[in-house]
Amino acid sequence: MVTNAYRLFLNRLCQSCPLKTQCALFNKFAEDQERISLESTSLNHSDIQTIDNNLNVSSLQHCFLCIDILHRYTSDEFMQQIKQTAQTATSDFQSFCVNLSLPLNLLIRHAYLTKFLTNFVGECNEKDLPIIKDQWRNLMIDRLEEVLHRPYQIDSPFEINITFDFSGEKEELESLRRFRYADNPKLAKSNANEGFTRQAVTTILNDLTFEDFEQYYKPAINGKTTCTISALHDSVYVAGRYNKYSRTLSQTPWVIDGIRKAETSVEELIALPISKLVNAKDYVFLSSGREDVDVRTLGRGRPFVIEFRHPSRILYLPEEFVTAQHDINTLTKDVRVRDLQQVTKEESNQIKEGEEEKTKCYEALCYTETQIDQTELDQRLASVPNPIVIEQKTPIRVLHRRTVMTRQRSITELSATVIDPYHFRLLLTTQAGTYVKEFVHGDFGRTKPNLTMILDRFVDILELDVLAVNIDFPPSLKNETDENEKDILCDMNGK
Repeated sequence: MVTNAYRLFLNRLCQSCPLKTQCALFNKFAEDQERISLESTSLNHSDIQTIDNNLNVSSLQHCFLCIDILHRYTSDEFMQQIKQTAQTATSDFQSFCVNLSLPLNLLIRHAYLTKFLTNFVGECNEKDLPIIKDQWRNLMIDRLEEVLHRPYQIDSPFEINITFDFSGEKEELESLRRFRYADNPKLAKSNANEGFTRQAVTTILNDLTFEDFEQYYKPAINGKTTCTISALHDSVYVAGRYNKYSRTLSQTPWVIDGIRKAETSVEELIALPISKLVNAKDYVFLSSGREDVDVRTLGRGRPFVIEFRHPSRILYLPEEFVTAQHDINTLTKDVRVRDLQQVTKEESNQIKEGEEEKTKCYEALCYTETQIDQTELDQRLASVPNPIVIEQKTPIRVLHRRTVMTRQRSITELSATVIDPYHFRLLLTTQAGTYVKEFVHGDFGRTKPNLTMILDRFVDILELDVLAVNIDFPPSLKNETDENEKDILCDMNGK
């Protein structure tokens, strides 16, 4: 007895189909059934075990096994389409990898053939049948290396994504739905719009027998295959350090309820000029901590990284970043950038590593409501342990955006210089994440101990500057001129 599957195999396999040459079980089946004799005999539907009396095998428009992927989509013309897409996405990629996304109904057909051959020839498993994705790679990768003039690397940062769609996929997936809900038609109706994942399809196929296939499976004979090509490169990372000299400039765009509260930000003053060099779809600005709007960042500045996503170019000369840095520094007096350079993704991770261990140095202008002289100030500061460990509940001013919890932080250096009886400058080195303003005034007792407790009088903070962020990233560049830099003697322990 001849089945629909047999006729589909013999009559509708494209010239590139690996089933013809690489599947010994299929070749044996063809020989056993005397292919030439069968093909020359007119087909009588009464002799066919059929799932659909209206199935017209001769009208099949595609290869049954590969749905033409190994025929139409391995041509020289298709390779040129891949080349054009790749070069348009990123002009100077150094290697490439290829990701294929195939229609789910290929899983169904592969399982069908496996069970078919097992039924008519002998034991057959998935390894006996060629995998379409593997066959496409075998046919195309070497040729793509020649066309693109780049090596193929499985872990390449440049990905060429090829997605195949089959117009009859939904029709064939309905076969699985009929099998799944064969005993419960009502449930089938209520799940009519249920989507199928690759895992769900694989699970159902494991339960199907050859007899189930013959009863429920209806191959889509008129389906057509289409293809979409896209390409993208991993992000480009640009690092540097910035100084912020304004007390009215936020680090990131300041937007509340959709309304901008400031014309610009540190992020925009730095990233937008670099975006003219590194052309990308979008970017993400990251920094080693952040300062409040009214806080300046002095010294060597605060380390930052900008991730440029989906770049159209990935290789840059150091001189190009020197030019971009100069453009930023001449564009505004509020921000200054140094050590601007391209870094790798792995190097960029240093900005977030050791968040709890790194230290920062600050200078604060403080006010006290009762007079204090240098002698008393020194004595009271000397009375506290070194380091001093403080407990900080989430400050009131950030409760709207931070988790309510108590954080333990340490202050390793603490000294002060009197300006007049009511004002003094405070120098301190703290663990990253310390709320310095709250340490000074106590935040209504939410930070303990605090400077108000130590000096036994109310103390408030008038101005705050970040003097150093002690992290060795990014590397300092030679021939950097440090105009307007304030030399700071700062404890560099605990980098």
